[in-house]
Amino acid sequence: MSFAQDWSPEQGGAGKTLDAGPDRGLSVSTVDGKNPRQYGPRQFTPDWPKTDGNAVIEQQNRRVFIQRHGDGTPALADFGIGEETIEGVAAGEVLVRVDTLSVDAWILTTLSAPGMHETGRLGSTVQAFGVGQVLVSNSPQFVAGDWVYGMLAAQTHAVLPASQLTKVVPEPQVDPRAYIGPLGITTGLTAWVGLVAVGEAQAGEVVLVSGAAGAVGSCVVQLAKARGARVIGIAGGPEKCAYLSEVIGADATIDYKQDDVASRIAELAPDGIDVFFDNVGGEILDSALDNLRPTGGARVLICGAISQYRHLDDVRGPKLYLRLAERNASMRGFVVSHHAARFPEAVAEISELIRSGKLKLPEHVVTPIDNFPEALLMLLDGKHTGNLVVRP
Repeated sequence: MSFAQDWSPEQGGAGKTLDAGPDRGLSVSTVDGKNPRQYGPRQFTPDWPKTDGNAVIEQQNRRVFIQRHGDGTPALADFGIGEETIEGVAAGEVLVRVDTLSVDAWILTTLSAPGMHETGRLGSTVQAFGVGQVLVSNSPQFVAGDWVYGMLAAQTHAVLPASQLTKVVPEPQVDPRAYIGPLGITTGLTAWVGLVAVGEAQAGEVVLVSGAAGAVGSCVVQLAKARGARVIGIAGGPEKCAYLSEVIGADATIDYKQDDVASRIAELAPDGIDVFFDNVGGEILDSALDNLRPTGGARVLICGAISQYRHLDDVRGPKLYLRLAERNASMRGFVVSHHAARFPEAVAEISELIRSGKLKLPEHVVTPIDNFPEALLMLLDGKHTGNLVVRP
């Protein structure tokens, strides 16, 4: 078990509350995916001394923890920064240097009490999926240098049972970091499960995507295009709409900050929408419901509702849900992990699209780990395009 999962403020250790001031040194860069990354050799020390089956080490770890449970509106004051020393890796465990963390909207729902997902306890490290490299392995499943994927959490190093990690086997022309991007469970696999396994999108159908310039939305747009659908993407602002049409190939775009969304959908899809993949909720969901194909069979897929995550204690539901009955349509939520049996199919399809250049997911990179909370709040403000990640 990672010390970070056991730590609490009462047990002591270095920690501080985040200062919301402007001089915190937020470092942001954007990677457009045009130039492949080069991975140089790294130095590892696999043969650490062991005592009673434990690998004896001394590794400093910096982490972001839950300082307080908010009232449903996430704020920087909800987080703290702590630093501790990892002093051992028990039998069956692995020490991982965290390389990249996925900044996902679901994390926001774990911060308030009660949360939409299980609420993280005070003092616990903020949960996040990530990829990293094994520094020390006390398990036959991994060796030093292996790339791994799992719930590494918002920290620079993680000690986890080997059973909680997945080995990333590098494929030609597929970056290991793709496992928190187009191959990630919270990004590309979520897009595939919703669109393909649940939504059963077909060639020739009209697919509408909200939050289309985000990580999941970007993948949905490209997967739908690859399957022969006509795709309309909804995003906020001319830059994001240009990204949708010029970078990832949406057939048409709607700028919700400028356009009357319902009228614009009707203009672009006069015969109605076949599939609506929703990441936003609120008024945009109602606009889509009002434009479902009237002849029946339309599917509304509820992936998320980022417009509601600032006030989870007062979520706005759809007003026009009766359109589902009027138009013989369906609306369904889904949990990506419930479709794990189809992950190999999804990985195979997405990997081939990556290799062929038909699926790309630009990264918006934030560094270092101390700025993980700011990155989370960027999700609410729509200040990123593509896959938002943190490199510790």
